[in-house]
Parts: sequence; structure tokens; C-alpha cells
Amino acid sequence: MTELHTIRDFLRLALSEFGRHPIALGHGTESLWDEALALVFGAVSLPPDGDERLLDATLTSDERRYVVDLIHKRVHDRIPVPYLIEKAWYAGLPFIVDQRVLIPRSPIFELIDAEFKPWFDVPAKRPIRFLDLCSGSGCLGVTTALTFEESTGVLADLDSDACQVARENVGFHQLWQRLEVIQSDGFDGLFDEKFDVIICNPPYVDAEDMADLPPEYRKEPRLALASGEDGLELVRRLLSQATNWLRDEGIMILEVGNTWGLLDREVTARTGESVQWVEFECGGHGVCVLSKHELNTLNSKI
Repeated sequence: MTELHTIRDFLRLALSEFGRHPIALGHGTESLWDEALALVFGAVSLPPDGDERLLDATLTSDERRYVVDLIHKRVHDRIPVPYLIEKAWYAGLPFIVDQRVLIPRSPIFELIDAEFKPWFDVPAKRPIRFLDLCSGSGCLGVTTALTFEESTGVLADLDSDACQVARENVGFHQLWQRLEVIQSDGFDGLFDEKFDVIICNPPYVDAEDMADLPPEYRKEPRLALASGEDGLELVRRLLSQATNWLRDEGIMILEVGNTWGLLDREVTARTGESVQWVEFECGGHGVCVLSKHELNTLNSKI
């Protein structure tokens, strides 16, 4: 290690180790280079954009030991980078994460950035009220609140540990006056109110996919991933209840990942119409948008 001094040196070391010991990506990066940037820059509390002006900056001896330790844990223990540095970047924002919550990676941020257009018209005379259901780290709720400056919302999750992380992120982004974190099993623990938008990224991984998960994904909480044999166990319950918490002009944004085909077939069989699936410019799939009318139609056929 005495021959390694700069950020550039440790990026090269990380890439070499990634080459010697195959790893799985997908927790915020899609290339080994980006993974190395996220690890080395994140280890010394720098944004993961790889600012070239910093590549030849010299690390302290403590920083060098720390980076080497993280590289070792990444390749040998297969721990995802966000868990190693306890931070994830999502929609350009930093979030506190650890193994109590999923690592943020939902494509829903594109819908938030587009202010939910064309599916939802923001009210002209009042702020929107939204629900981030199965909120995990709270990344979707926080991103929504920062996009709609006067909005208020509820972040709800079954797991008390996830709720604690969400509270930490609400506090980090100074949103305590606008966001409330509630422990709730789906809708069952919520107060009786109506929301303009329900954003829901629930567990949706089926048993077959759970069995095939790479080691990195097995580090994430099983409760936030698995949902029965076919992946739709929780989704079906939430769809049957969502209309009771939506305003008349409201929408539900629902992510179901690889189980989208099964859900689409079920909805089409009952209503005669397919779900509105969102196409994303930055990648991702398995996200649909449902109006209150569509939810009512679906539930009337069950």
C-alpha cells in the first residue's frame, strides 16, 4: 500500500480487484468504473461524479487504509457500496442507507421529476398531499417533497427499522414540518384521509427470482424484497384497498418489477384493458400508473 497514494491509484486498485473477483452491479451503478468511483470517492466523503480535478489528490494514511478495507469487503464479502459507505445517491440527492433498507434504485424518480405528467394535473390552488407506501429509506417521499416545494406527505412502512432510516433522511433533508413517517402494514395503520398521489414500491420479487439473487442483493432485507410465490401477494392486497385513500382525481404509481407481465395479464383478464406501463428514458421497467377510476373498475371485477 506504500506505493498507492492518490485517488487515481485507488481507483486503479479497485478496478483490478473487481477484475480478479467478479461482483454483481445494479445498486446505483451499471459499470465497474462507476462502481470504483462510487466506492473510492464515497469512502472519502466526495460525490461519486468522479471530478477529474481530484484524481491526483493524495489520501491520508488513514484514508488509504480505509479505502483498501472497503475494497476488500466489496469483493470478498460482496457488500454493496452504499452499505459500505452508508450513503446512496438517488435522483441526484444523498440518502442515508444501511442494511435495514433497500438501496434506492427505483425508476420512479423520472415520474417525480416530470411532476407526474401526463397522468396527474397539479392542483392550482393548494399543495399536493402524497403517500409514499412501503417507503423504505424514504427516498421517493423525500424526492417528491423536494420537487413539489409546498407539498406534504406520509411515508409508511411495515418495518420499524426502515421507518427509523426514513426519519433520519427526513431530518437530513430538513423536511420534518412537511413529512410524517408512520409504521403501517400497507394501508392498515394509516389515518383515514385522501391523497392526491400514492407512490408505492412494495416487495414484488417472486420465489424463483429470490432463489437466484446474487450475493449483493441477499444483503438487502428480505422483508423488502419477497412477496410470496409469484411476487404479487402484497400487491393484490394494496390494489384492493388503494381507492379508499385516493382523491377522485388522484393516481397510484405502482412498481412491480419483473412481475409486471403477470399483473398485466390479471388486470386485462378482469377489465379487458391493459395497465398503463411507463417507459423510462434512464432505464427501468415494471412501473404502472392507475387512476382511481381504473382501481374502482379493477376491484369491481374481483
